[in-house]
Amino acid sequence: MEVTDQPEYCGIGIRGVAIGIDSFVWFVLLFVSIFVTGAFTGQLETGTQGLNADLSGAPASIALGLWFVLALGYHTVFEWQFGKTIGKALVNIRVASEDGTSPTLGSSLIRNAMRLVDWLPAVYLVGIAGMVVSDQRKRLGDRVAGTTVVRS
Repeated sequence: MEVTDQPEYCGIGIRGVAIGIDSFVWFVLLFVSIFVTGAFTGQLETGTQGLNADLSGAPASIALGLWFVLALGYHTVFEWQFGKTIGKALVNIRVASEDGTSPTLGSSLIRNAMRLVDWLPAVYLVGIAGMVVSDQRKRLGDRVAGTTVVRS
């Protein structure tokens, strides 16, 4: 077997599986956001079926904003500290700077904030298009942040 210094860049499929796994974390963070907001606004109710938070208007907007911050924080901190989220860890891929080192806090924050653009117009279409035309399979967030996703 030939030894190479070139990293193995990860494409749409394996990254899609990782983001699918991370979606479960997003789902949990959404419930945390809703229930924390409900508790602070007094709209958290307990009943025979458990907890309920029926948010609308400003409290719903607050919960959505909190969820966005928690989801962004999850990806940013995990990729900065460990090079990978739970989803990436389970499929053995990681985020790296272009020189192969771990991403900085700043580059991790940038690549993850750019998810909003990569997601457009729906289902990561901009991100997928970016990976298709990139030799290193980078989505727009990776290009702006100077990162890539490689096999662990």
